[in-house]
Amino acid sequence: MNQGSRVVLALALSLVAFAVTAADSPANRPDFTGIWLPDAARAEAWPAQLPLAPAARGFMDKFDAAADDPTSFCMPLGTPRNMLQTQFPLQIVQTPQRLVMVLQPDLANAEVRRIPLGGAMPAAPESSWFGTSRGRWDGATLIIETTGLRDDSIISGTGLPHSDQLRVVERLSIVADARRGRVLLDDIELHDPVAYLAPLRTRRYFVLAPQASLSEGGCVARKWIDKLWRDRLQEHAETARMKAAAK
Repeated sequence: MNQGSRVVLALALSLVAFAVTAADSPANRPDFTGIWLPDAARAEAWPAQLPLAPAARGFMDKFDAAADDPTSFCMPLGTPRNMLQTQFPLQIVQTPQRLVMVLQPDLANAEVRRIPLGGAMPAAPESSWFGTSRGRWDGATLIIETTGLRDDSIISGTGLPHSDQLRVVERLSIVADARRGRVLLDDIELHDPVAYLAPLRTRRYFVLAPQASLSEGGCVARKWIDKLWRDRLQEHAETARMKAAAK
């Protein structure tokens, strides 16, 4: 290779490196801050035949929502179910160091995901409803990995289970939509060598809705009202028994 060719090659490599650096610069990263409404019409359904291990399929076949769904007892949706749901608004606050997601399906259970942008994932994170997450940028896409998820939570209202080996990989990006405006796309992959024979993949879309607000009622409020009514009925019944005994 002659001197002229070396100069051309070096210049080409410099231009490529500059383009890669420019594409990944903070100025080109989207800001996800805002309140987003799930676009239920565009939510991708799971395949009719999920690649489940026998134990996971057995759990799903016997699943009884009234008895086995933690949300029936005011437990959180948990991750990734809180991103797969198509009912409740999602609020995001973003800084250069952190992404915070807030979902409030009922009055008491405000589900908060705190996602540091950068840094290594802990080797053995403590098990929780929302897991331990880390985010990293790939150009204009934010890749979020989450592990350390409770194995007694479920993925869907139909009882899709997972083990404590579940690893959730999300890819957040903003897509252009002439009719809906700014649309947040969450590409979701579920990796679980114990429960799934192959990774599960789906997508969820969220539309920016500045005028929307988080929920102000729900599970705990209903149960508390039910308790008050039961207490009042018991009081009335006791009063009636006392009056009857006094006669």
